[in-house]
Amino acid sequence: MKLPSILRIPSYQRFNYEPRHYDAVKEDIDERRQRIRRNIAADKKSGKHIAGARLEGAFTRRTPVQESSGFLRLIIGAVLFGGVVGFLYFGNIAVYIATGLVLGYMIIKKLFIK
Repeated sequence: MKLPSILRIPSYQRFNYEPRHYDAVKEDIDERRQRIRRNIAADKKSGKHIAGARLEGAFTRRTPVQESSGFLRLIIGAVLFGGVVGFLYFGNIAVYIATGLVLGYMIIKKLFIK
C-alpha cells in the first residue's frame, strides 16, 4: 500500500514500442486480389461474368511437351553399362573406348545433327 507523500517521487517511465513491419509482397498480393475482385464485380454488374472461364482457359493454352532425350539416354546408358562390364573383363582400355564413344557421339551430334 502506498502512503501519501508531499514530495513527488519519480516513477519509472515505460517505453511503449509497437513494431511495424512492411511486407511489400503481401501488400502487392492484397492489391492484386482487390483489383481482381473489382474486375469480377464489374463483370457481374455488366452481365459478362462467366464462372470458371478463367480457370478453364488456363488449361487449354498449354502445349504438350515432347520427349526428345529418350534415345540419347538409352545410348549413354548402354555405353556406360558396356564400359563397366568391359572394365571388369578388359581393364582400363574399355573405359577409354567407352569415353571415346560418348564424346564421339556428342561431337557428331553437335556438328551434323541440328
